[in-house]
Amino acid sequence: MWAVEFESLLVLLAVRGDALDDDALDTLEGARPRWVRLEREGEVVCLAARVGHQDRPEEFRTRVRGWAGERGWAVTVAPCAPSL
Repeated sequence: MWAVEFESLLVLLAVRGDALDDDALDTLEGARPRWVRLEREGEVVCLAARVGHQDRPEEFRTRVRGWAGERGWAVTVAPCAPSL
């Protein structure tokens, strides 16, 4: 059986809550970062990443929202279009 892997873009924003750093995605089970960008401005931190995952995109979005919410972060999740 072939394992289908999906990719999604994540944008995390932290003003309060848990610390948001380069290693934050290590705690997101089953997510394999392809690239990660982190920007800071005072207390505000923004992390953008492209990640691979086995969940269907709508299931991954729900799971990531719960994971981020538990940490006090805002999140946007968008599925990547398949390569042509």
